[in-house]
Amino acid sequence: MSTIIPLSVREAHPDRDTEACKRADRLNRATTEEMQAALAFLSIIDPDAFEIAFQAVPPDHDDRPDVEDPVPVCVRCGGLAALFPGQEMTWHHYRGTEIVDMGHEPEVEWFLRDEIPAEF
Repeated sequence: MSTIIPLSVREAHPDRDTEACKRADRLNRATTEEMQAALAFLSIIDPDAFEIAFQAVPPDHDDRPDVEDPVPVCVRCGGLAALFPGQEMTWHHYRGTEIVDMGHEPEVEWFLRDEIPAEF
């Protein structure tokens, strides 16, 4: 009789394909906001992994050379919003490089600078 407790093959060698499928299913269920938040978090904690992930989506700058990157804007007040390193992983209003208190939590949507609604 052996004194070592054998592990089943499944426990000793997890099925990586199953784990990859679970991650793909989770990604397929994610909303745009959840994906943006997850990528923003990844860009802060592991910039190299962020860059590797974006290699899967080649830039199409040749097709749209005049299009700039969208910016996060608070839809309640029109103020710019960002995630700041060293702060909670929540959106903050800012001006320049300083976090400002606008009296409410930012409700973020992404806009191209020339498409930000005038009512802000």
